[in-house]
Amino acid sequence: MPARRFTSPEHLSALVLAALLLAGCPDEPEAPAPADAGAPVDAGAVLPESPISPLAHIVEAPARRGLDALEALVAAMPQGRGDADAHYLDLRRAFAAGTPLWRRPESLGGEVVFGPPRSMDEGGGALLRLDAALVRGDAAAARAEMLTLERALRLFHSEARRIPPAPAIVAHALSLAAYDLGALALESMQGVPDGSAAVLADLRGTLDFIESAAAALATPGTAQTPAALDSVKEATRPLRARLDAAKTADDLDDRASFVLATGRLGVALRRLIAAAGATVRLPYRARFPVAKTDADEPVSALTLPAPRSRPRQTGSDEAPWAALGRKLFFDKRLSKNNARSCATCHVPEKGFADGLPRPPSLDPAVTLRHTPTLLYGPLHAAQLWDGRTLTPERQALGVIHARAEMGLEPGELVTAIESAADLRALFQALPTPGVTPDNVGRALAAFESEVFVPGDAPIDAFARGDETALSPLHRRGLDVFAGKGRCARCHIPPFFGGSRPLDFAVPVFAVLGVPDKPGGPTLDPDRGRGALTSRPADEGALKTPTTRDVARTAPYFHHGAFRTLEEVVDFYDKGGGKGFGLPVPNQDPDVRPLGLSADDKRALLAFLREALLDKTPPEKLATPPR
Repeated sequence: MPARRFTSPEHLSALVLAALLLAGCPDEPEAPAPADAGAPVDAGAVLPESPISPLAHIVEAPARRGLDALEALVAAMPQGRGDADAHYLDLRRAFAAGTPLWRRPESLGGEVVFGPPRSMDEGGGALLRLDAALVRGDAAAARAEMLTLERALRLFHSEARRIPPAPAIVAHALSLAAYDLGALALESMQGVPDGSAAVLADLRGTLDFIESAAAALATPGTAQTPAALDSVKEATRPLRARLDAAKTADDLDDRASFVLATGRLGVALRRLIAAAGATVRLPYRARFPVAKTDADEPVSALTLPAPRSRPRQTGSDEAPWAALGRKLFFDKRLSKNNARSCATCHVPEKGFADGLPRPPSLDPAVTLRHTPTLLYGPLHAAQLWDGRTLTPERQALGVIHARAEMGLEPGELVTAIESAADLRALFQALPTPGVTPDNVGRALAAFESEVFVPGDAPIDAFARGDETALSPLHRRGLDVFAGKGRCARCHIPPFFGGSRPLDFAVPVFAVLGVPDKPGGPTLDPDRGRGALTSRPADEGALKTPTTRDVARTAPYFHHGAFRTLEEVVDFYDKGGGKGFGLPVPNQDPDVRPLGLSADDKRALLAFLREALLDKTPPEKLATPPR
């Protein structure tokens, strides 16, 4: 999908500076880069040789390797030589080895190459555009992107010598790289390449960085940490063996165990970081930590995060908010004529959905979309199918105020609460007392954060270290989900929905081309985000829901027309709307014919139905107050 950027003035200035430098790299002693896509790429120009620090070397070495690979790729492409693919994979591996430091905000040109780190754009930067151009055989477009990448590599090389990375920056990049290694194995990173061979190259390059950066951080002069470095080597050895034995990422069986091992690698790296005297920083806080210190917390790409809105903590001021939210959730007085409560459409016994294709509307002129589950709702980066609301607080108030749903205007809501003595007393007892719509929204959001992120599915037990929690069939299903099925590219672990780590604040939307019924000849007319933005790229785009507890929340999709998971899997297997011959010009490129076998589907369905199903029945999560 085309770029949707959130850019501050300072950010824009940095981009302009990067663009100017990439256009000519004025501080470089080498020859200037070619001026147009028809000129030869001078990737083989001689770079200066001089001693540099170990920390600078981990930035410079991938740039040198990338320039060598780019030169070889440029030479191979016009002749159509068979080794062009190998050179492209070398180029990707080099970029992956540099990404953890090149993509940081202080690195000029990183966004040009990799795309914005906090964007709803799934198109990425020059590297992903090169990948797309090579896949479709567009030599002219590929050459233009290679020019950009060549200039960027020279800039990264120059940066390494002018501004070597500080130990603290390398330390933080190391901790994040261990997480990214697991996310790459799940093929859930923003900017993941198209082909499985390129995914494997990215995995190898990321591990290259981890090994070289760990050694540099432990070099005499920065820290004496031989024992900690030995532990890192021990943690990387089995991962390297698995990557070296594979020809493509499709050869990575049991990706679940690979990801779990990246969590242990993160622990080893953070212990090295602590021994080196740098500050330890986790990728994010776990919903249910298993270690007493950050250094020992094995956060991997399967580790469920804490909700961005604050969960209840014993002794904190969130307790009265959550208690009030629980009461409000089941109270029909928050609707016009006491017609319904939140629980009317988000039924605990039905996984906090309603089991209907579409809920009944209080406004005959408005047809509502299918009611999604509220389970894991606090982890969504955006709320509602079209993403028009960003927070649970605003989502709750939007439903209360919508005429078709609960139908109370803000003033009517306040009057309804003030006229109820039991509710009025609870509002006055809040840490920030007062009957206001904002307090209603905050109370409902606090209740959701406390209740709706249970995190006790088999996948969560596995992520916390119980390797018996996933059966061989579940692990095989995750392999399909991440690999051949391409599911994790939008349904991103550990949330298994459309929110990107590391802060889970960037939503994912997709255009699927869903028909009005399974196998139907007519495209569903819902415009999705297109109705909000009027952009052609957004026509039919809808938020990616979570697949957690999906066995409890049928029917599926925004219109509830697909009754079973088998129908959903068949839809994706055939290639979405285009696969059924429907006109979907902007369909997500990752939605394509998959060629799943019967065994693939059986494993995938078992993973969805069982490995992502919480053990606590939803009705026990939110007992109505008496």
